[in-house]
Amino acid sequence: MKIKFYGTRGSIPVADRDYVEYGGNTSCVSVRFNNGRIAILDAGTGIRKLGKELMQGGQAQHDNIFIVLSHTHWDHIQGFPFFAPAYDSKRKITLVIPGKMRNAKKLQDIFFTQMQDEYFPVPLKKMGAKIHFWEPAITNYTSPFGVSVSVSRHNHPGGAYGYRVEEEGKVLVYCTDIEHGETIDPQVIDLAKDADLLIHDSQYTREELTQKKGWGHSSCEQALEVAERAGVKKLALFHHDPEHSDPFLATLEEECRQRFTEAFLAKENMEIEI
Repeated sequence: MKIKFYGTRGSIPVADRDYVEYGGNTSCVSVRFNNGRIAILDAGTGIRKLGKELMQGGQAQHDNIFIVLSHTHWDHIQGFPFFAPAYDSKRKITLVIPGKMRNAKKLQDIFFTQMQDEYFPVPLKKMGAKIHFWEPAITNYTSPFGVSVSVSRHNHPGGAYGYRVEEEGKVLVYCTDIEHGETIDPQVIDLAKDADLLIHDSQYTREELTQKKGWGHSSCEQALEVAERAGVKKLALFHHDPEHSDPFLATLEEECRQRFTEAFLAKENMEIEI
């Protein structure tokens, strides 16, 4: 598996000069499997650049694209109207979120609303690609090409989902927009067990978290604790707060590495192979 970060920021994109190194786009991560297929984790503003790369790369390998959502808060779907492959009539795009235990609008209705003419000039049905919405009531799935996915629901306003993706013995875990509470959620420990790479929400510092209870996010210290207790090999700290500049994040990264040497802060355009 090859993982590339296209958006690492949380809540809202930022474009100031002190936000270049770690990136200002909201959540989007690509996963390229060994058979050439691709999955996209979240559709924040980072998906715009990813879409341009897919269009430049040709049609054959990426004619059926899966976009898997952790949840549907705006910073995780706002890039989709600017995703170039969605305007290509030869493409098939499947937007996925687990349907089990969801008390929310249908996924299709959420995207339809985002692209009503009050908000965007092109309606969803006029984009061009064949767009399918899939809300499976499952927690475990094995694809025909050998990739297995496990799903866990965690605490976030409106709910959110974490994913464990396994291919040929290698494990990626994606767990963003999670609020653990007073203790670490044991389901997240189980989901991340022995992962080669854990991507975990770390929007706040310990001090900020005390002021932001109920906002649905984790501290760096909590992400580090998950990595330690789950025995993961590498930890990517993710979903950076829009108030955290590059110098602030660089200092934070160094502090985190003193505790867990294989921890790092995710940066836009960073690529990792596991």
